Amino acid sequence: MNTKILALTLGLAGLAFGGGASANVVTLNAVPGNLYRQTVQSPCIFSNPSCTNGGFASTALPTGGNVNGYDAFSPLYSGQTLLNIIGAGNSLLIGLDINEGGPAQTLTAFYMLLNNSVVDTFSTTATGNVPAGNNGNGYADYLLGNFSSFSATDTVQFRFVFNNANDGTENLFVIGAPGSTVPEPATLALLGLGLLGAHIARRRRSS
Repeated sequence: MNTKILALTLGLAGLAFGGGASANVVTLNAVPGNLYRQTVQSPCIFSNPSCTNGGFASTALPTGGNVNGYDAFSPLYSGQTLLNIIGAGNSLLIGLDINEGGPAQTLTAFYMLLNNSVVDTFSTTATGNVPAGNNGNGYADYLLGNFSSFSATDTVQFRFVFNNANDGTENLFVIGAPGSTVPEPATLALLGLGLLGAHIARRRRSS
């Protein structure tokens, strides 16, 4: 084959198949202890009923064990919504709480889509790459990180692919900056009662 034609063919092949290889690689790191909890560093983006989000949209996963796996998309978030949670200047981190009742399970893939295009990927062919730690229910066993930056006007979505789910539902939640946690409904109710009580006491003193 003519050398120039061969070079052109290889170049076109690179354009056709090389696009996916340019995506940023998401990191997965084990958490050494009870450092991040879904009820403190919330909200959940993939969840079971134990993860109360105070109205923040999340994708519910099948409950119970013996589920072959998940392949789910999160709701579509505005960049501003996530920036409000993680705090200005902080990088996005997502906690993964593993619920395990048998052999170690597999985080097959995790993607972040920015404006409907995949920009960040995590994928593995290893079996049992996410054994549960000793952190207890609701605590992150792993952190997903190294996500691409985004602006307030971007749209952000996530895809979660998980195999051999053999116990309770896994939770994935945004690690929020201190003070940015989404209030739980019970917390909001207590706050409302406290304000009402203060208002009644003030009226009694003034009468």
